[in-house]
Amino acid sequence: MVLSIGVAVMCVGLAIGVVWVILPRIGSTGPLGVFLRVGALSGAVSVGAGVLDIMASSGAGDLSRVAADAAMVLAPALLCAALVVAPGRPLARSLPIAATVAAGAALSFALVPAAAPTIKAFTLTAACGLCAVLALRAPALPRRSRFVLAATMGSYGLYSAVRGVLSVTGDSLGPAFAPHGVIVAGIAAMLSTGVSIMMVGLPSASGATGGRRRGASISIGDWNLATAALGRERVRVLLLDLRLAARDLDPAAIDGPRGVETSLPSAATALRERLATGYGWRPEEVELITDATPRRRLRITI
Repeated sequence: MVLSIGVAVMCVGLAIGVVWVILPRIGSTGPLGVFLRVGALSGAVSVGAGVLDIMASSGAGDLSRVAADAAMVLAPALLCAALVVAPGRPLARSLPIAATVAAGAALSFALVPAAAPTIKAFTLTAACGLCAVLALRAPALPRRSRFVLAATMGSYGLYSAVRGVLSVTGDSLGPAFAPHGVIVAGIAAMLSTGVSIMMVGLPSASGATGGRRRGASISIGDWNLATAALGRERVRVLLLDLRLAARDLDPAAIDGPRGVETSLPSAATALRERLATGYGWRPEEVELITDATPRRRLRITI
């Protein structure tokens, strides 16, 4: 019953995340767009793992249990593959590694069923621990999303490590590590991961507080014209890309009105180059970037 409710909640959360956060950015070719699309895939794999677990608990057989455990490993492995995407490091390089890890885990579960819980626990420890480290080092993610994802993966990795040690030593697992406890921990980790992905769609706190200007104010010029030509959702994607590109070059950059405020020298030129090479902006989109920094009036003293 607990697992069934958890799967239903995850399905609803995944649908909300796809509609609200991922679909508006589906055309982005930058690292964030890749992460969101793979994050949606990871969420779907997690939901599939829950469904397969329900089937295995209902007597569907060992194959369902092996598939459920392999899907549980694949979900964080996919996030790891997405977090290392960068200019010059496409998803095609890291995705096969994630798939190989999951396939190797599935083979281990099938060949050594008695040791499957222990293997699964330590494999999840490695995958979640790596995901936590990569999340902290991922400049494409907003800070809040990065910290929530790192905390979630780190906590679940530690939980899996303790579970693996207890299964090796043969000590009592206790309520927290009993089957129902494992289910609750897994659902909590999946939901927290989904929250971290949906937080990408929230406005930056630094921009909402009206922090002081940091030199140049770069924005998307003529917002109405850009919206009419490209569509509202595409312009929102461009705005998010602009702010992320600014943080790539200046971690202290803050959100400004329809743009970003940064202390970069020659900020408009640097950001145009970054958006063209790192985020796949077309020439007509690059031309939308304008320097909106207010010009100071010269004071003439007599």
